[in-house]
Amino acid sequence: MTINPKIAPVLDPTNQDRLTIAHLNQLIEPNDFTASALLQLMSPAELLGVIQREDYFPMSLKAKVDEILGVKTSTNMAQELKTALTRWRKRLVLSNPMAALDTAARHHGGLLIPSDSQWPTQLDDLNLGRPLCLWWRANDPQLITGQALERNVAIVGSRDASDYGDQVTFDLARTLANQGCTIVSGGAYGIDASAHRAALTVEDWAYSNPPTITVMAGGIDRLYPSGNNNLLNQIVARGVLFSEVPPGTTSARFRFLNRNRIIAALSRLVIVAEARHRSGALNTVSHAVELGRDVAAVPGSVFAPNSAGCHRLIAEGSAGILTSPQDALDLIGAAGGAQSVHEQLVPQKSTDQLGREEGMVYDILSFRKSMPVDEISTRSGIPMIQTLKAVGRLEALGMACTDGLAWKLVYQGK
Repeated sequence: MTINPKIAPVLDPTNQDRLTIAHLNQLIEPNDFTASALLQLMSPAELLGVIQREDYFPMSLKAKVDEILGVKTSTNMAQELKTALTRWRKRLVLSNPMAALDTAARHHGGLLIPSDSQWPTQLDDLNLGRPLCLWWRANDPQLITGQALERNVAIVGSRDASDYGDQVTFDLARTLANQGCTIVSGGAYGIDASAHRAALTVEDWAYSNPPTITVMAGGIDRLYPSGNNNLLNQIVARGVLFSEVPPGTTSARFRFLNRNRIIAALSRLVIVAEARHRSGALNTVSHAVELGRDVAAVPGSVFAPNSAGCHRLIAEGSAGILTSPQDALDLIGAAGGAQSVHEQLVPQKSTDQLGREEGMVYDILSFRKSMPVDEISTRSGIPMIQTLKAVGRLEALGMACTDGLAWKLVYQGK
């Protein structure tokens, strides 16, 4: 594989800035506002120097840190700064940043830092919650450059997904991925897994962005959960794994909650496909709302516990109602920069004129890869004769074409 010269610095573990931040990353837990405040006052190298000076507590910084954190200066905050430095120093003896970078490289990965041109700038919206760095893992490192906000759609939900939730998620993710969107999720069982699998069904991927991104709660070398090992390896092969914690780090509950803010920040739209009343997916929504991202929820049966969280979000006004993939595409298209994706890939003719079977066939077809009629019939569950009538109707409307053996959608330019 020929590597884009722009990627070369990201693959260089000897870069001093990268080494310094890898070192800090082994000392400081994610989402540490005190560390973020200090990094607004000094460089990473300077902060590392302060940490490495045993028994040195620069109380002259206390008032400035307090101001950044928006708190009143007090002896308690002075103690907190001292406690933070003490906590970080305890990890110095265990830290080995070069080993972490070597481990990442052995797993086809590396470390992104905020000064890299490939850094997803939408993460800066997290302000003090911005990750110190992002460890990545991908067989194709060039995919880490394609993190355009308007193309990223997060799909989250219950780990114990119902058949309904799985089906809805798969259809949503596959349709969005077919339109060039990157599906972002957490790699967990249930809704996350269905979303990733659907994105990976898109063949002949022709975009600079990856079909799917997984944001891990543990290190990129520790695929979790183990039951999704095959799926996560497929994501490494065709997409990207991200984590804000160094290789070797085990997953923990608080790390799952921390990583949810990254899923929200990476994405233009957050979709809750299915969630119980107290689902962890609702934590991702709270971050998305704070960041001003669009949120949509899929309604379900009023008798279904797995949809109670979605209904709650809709009732509270935290999320819009999502009843079809087109609703999601409309939400993405409402953002100025996203129009380029939407207009390039979604046909301009309305699908409102289509009947039920024609609409089902339309949703199954792709703009790039042709599909034989027997496969269309199998996937849609529509008998062959009705399938033939449906594709014929789509062709008559100028919405599909055939090479005589297979069918695909036709883009209707303006």
